[in-house]
Amino acid sequence: MSDVYFLETRNKDEILNELPDLFNRAFPKSIKADDFTAIKVHFGEYGHKTFLHPAFAKKIAEIVKQKKAKPFVTDSNALYKGMRYNSVDHLENAWLNGFTHEYLKAPVIIADGLHGHNFNEVEIDKKHFRKVKIASEIYSSDSVIFATHFKGHMLAGFGGSIKNIAMGCSSRAGKQQQHSSVKPRIAAEKCIICKECAKWCPENAINYEKGHAEIDYQKCVGCNECVASCPTGAIGVRWDTSAIEFQEKMAEYALGTIKNKRACFINFLINITPHCDCMNNPGKPIMEDIGVLAAKDPVAIDQASLDLVNNKLNKKNIFQEIHGFDNTVQLKYGEEINLGERKYKLIKI
Repeated sequence: MSDVYFLETRNKDEILNELPDLFNRAFPKSIKADDFTAIKVHFGEYGHKTFLHPAFAKKIAEIVKQKKAKPFVTDSNALYKGMRYNSVDHLENAWLNGFTHEYLKAPVIIADGLHGHNFNEVEIDKKHFRKVKIASEIYSSDSVIFATHFKGHMLAGFGGSIKNIAMGCSSRAGKQQQHSSVKPRIAAEKCIICKECAKWCPENAINYEKGHAEIDYQKCVGCNECVASCPTGAIGVRWDTSAIEFQEKMAEYALGTIKNKRACFINFLINITPHCDCMNNPGKPIMEDIGVLAAKDPVAIDQASLDLVNNKLNKKNIFQEIHGFDNTVQLKYGEEINLGERKYKLIKI
């Protein structure tokens, strides 16, 4: 059974004030002097507001410096087109969203290189992958702190620490591997030929030769940005075995990312939206803020986060209601491959 520390509050200033105590209670020996410590965040899409405010990354960097370690704030390039597609635009995007060296008092680094091709392979020898491709700067760090905004997600059901570790720390090729079983489908009668889907497709896999959007599945890598960008709901996810495989692949990538790594997991249960921060419209928060969790176990902290959300809403599984599939596969399979354990002890501070 894993310990999960819980700061219950709806006040963001209180979170900042109490974060050092939460961190030191949960991770007393995880950060060593002279560590190169990655603080893994999501820099957000420019114009969106639901990503974690850079003030939280700044506070974590302060804590790391107090331990005589060397923090840097990082994210990896996205699979889809936009301002997070390469390091130059991604850093510009981060700057526009407030993640600057001057504000954070820590360097800002894109973990997988200019075009998302810088990675190191880690052997895991599991069902889906023998090796996984991990962003080089994450791989090379001595310790990693995962600062995660907990929310819903159209492909994973919910996005917690496991998703931040797996999708957030893989190279572009690694992201493609995880998405490979998830391919979209099109309802032609709903298509208005706005071409938003083609705008966001990284592989130019969409054409309109038949008077509506059509996907070339030989080119499609399953990133599902077309699903996220479609304003009419004409494009949806084909859920056959893909939901299961996608979550299992995420768990395997998470395992490779933190293999032989001192890792700390912090889930922020604030601005809990039905969809991911990457989407043009992640939706309005489904509930009031809950607080922050911290743990050394990514499965336990995600299970605790899901339980807290469901208990507050008096629901069996709110994100399953929203997205229509079992989102606990990532937890079950994560436990099966020893990524962590689902049983936990919630310790309020």
